[in-house]
Amino acid sequence: DEIDFPEGVSLDTLLELDFYHSGKNIIMYGGSETGKTMLSTLIGLSACNLGISVKFYRTAGLINLFSEHQAKGTLSSLKKKLNSAGILILDEFGYVPYDRTGAQLLFDYLSEIHEQKPVILNTNLEFSQWVNVLYDQRMTTALIGRLTHHVELILFPGVNNRLRESSINEAFTRINTQEAANNG
Repeated sequence: DEIDFPEGVSLDTLLELDFYHSGKNIIMYGGSETGKTMLSTLIGLSACNLGISVKFYRTAGLINLFSEHQAKGTLSSLKKKLNSAGILILDEFGYVPYDRTGAQLLFDYLSEIHEQKPVILNTNLEFSQWVNVLYDQRMTTALIGRLTHHVELILFPGVNNRLRESSINEAFTRINTQEAANNG
C-alpha cells in the first residue's frame, strides 16, 4: 500500500521479472526503512528461483571491494565475478560518502554493463544529491543518465517501518494517555 509503482508495474510484474526480460533497471527511491531492501531481496530470490544469478551488495561494500581489488591488481577477477550475475542489486546507495577512487570504479563498472545487465539500485537520495557522494558532477550526470536510460522508478513515500513498529511507540502512547488523564 505504501509503494508508488509506475504504470504497468506491480509486485507481480517485478517478481515475474518483466524488467529483466525487457532490459530495464530499477531505481527504488524513498526514506530509510520503507521497504526498498525487502522488495529488492524478494526480486532477487524470485530471480534465483528462475535460475538467474543475482549479486546483492551494499553499495559502500562494493565500492570498497573495487578499491581493494584495484590495489591488489585483481580488479578484472572481481568484474568477472560480477559479470556472472544476471542482475546486480545495489542497496543503500548514498547512505555514506564514498571513497573517490572507489566511486570512479563503480561508475566505470556500471558504464561497462549499461544495457547488458539490469541493475536494481536502492537509495534515499534524490538525483540532485548524488554528486555529494560521488564528488564529480559530470560523472554523476553520466551515471544518472545510464541508470535512467531504461528504468522503472519505484517510489517509497511511506514512513520508517522500524520506527512505526518500535516498542517505543507503546511507551509514547502510555505517556500521552497518562498526561491526558492527568490534565482531564
